Amino acid sequence: MPVSSDFVRELFAAANQIHLMSRLEAQRLIERAATTIDDQRERLAVSTNVVPLTQDLTADLPKLLANLDRIPPELLAVVLIRCADEITRLERLAQ
Repeated sequence: MPVSSDFVRELFAAANQIHLMSRLEAQRLIERAATTIDDQRERLAVSTNVVPLTQDLTADLPKLLANLDRIPPELLAVVLIRCADEITRLERLAQ
């Protein structure tokens, strides 16, 4: 099982317990997810003919992180779930 699968489970678990997480924990998970997504997209671009372009919430993660203190927990949960979905999608494209 790929390491990213463990991280996807971690993101879903965090989304389900978002009210118990500190903002710093959420920030770290989102930053890690952004890095994972960027790495996966880069690997796909280099190793396959697949172009993993998507315009969604994950494209605005840097802007979201800059305004993290103003984002309600429910939206942070959605962000974590969308990141998990994108990581899973990119993982499937790489197979």
